[in-house]
Amino acid sequence: MAFRAVLAAAVVVEALGHGRILEPAGRSSAWRFGFNTPKNYNDNELFCGGFDRQYGANNGKCGICGDPWDDSPPRDNEDGGKYGTGTIVRKYLQGEEIEIVIEVTTHHKGWFEFKLCPVEDGKESTQECLDHYPIMLVGNQTSRYTLPEGSKEGIYNFKGQLPKDLVCDRCVLQWHWTTGNRWGLCLNGTGHLGCGFQETFRGCSDITIA
Repeated sequence: MAFRAVLAAAVVVEALGHGRILEPAGRSSAWRFGFNTPKNYNDNELFCGGFDRQYGANNGKCGICGDPWDDSPPRDNEDGGKYGTGTIVRKYLQGEEIEIVIEVTTHHKGWFEFKLCPVEDGKESTQECLDHYPIMLVGNQTSRYTLPEGSKEGIYNFKGQLPKDLVCDRCVLQWHWTTGNRWGLCLNGTGHLGCGFQETFRGCSDITIA
């Protein structure tokens, strides 16, 4: 109940934008839940700098936590960056089913995916590490959730299965959203909404698994 009350208050603060991870609280959003972390009022706009910058300037690349690829390291939301303070927002047990909450403030269709990376002292998390530890969604048998047709803005709740063989003093949990609201060229040569290059959103949270 306490989390629900804080969540409701956090959602009221910012009603415009696109999307963000609220549970476990993302690095740019942790301040909304009482953590002593820097405030990012644009925490729902971690979209790789925008479509034109991601695909026009950076060949589709994006920072693992949603920062523009061509930002100078450390990027704001990555380890050592402005919001990458390493603040632990949740502590879980090995193999636990956890709650994941995403807020969509402007709907762009597409799909979500969730991954983990254990971070060792002196080392940074990488996309290769994250790809090695997908979080399987309970009941879906996959780490990917496709937003149904007709979905709207609002709160999306998930149950994620932590890997049974993973413990970490600090793990980075990544939320990835590939949107699907742009018209593009499909693999079969036809044009369709959701095909081709799409805008990307990401967010990172710092957690412990014991």
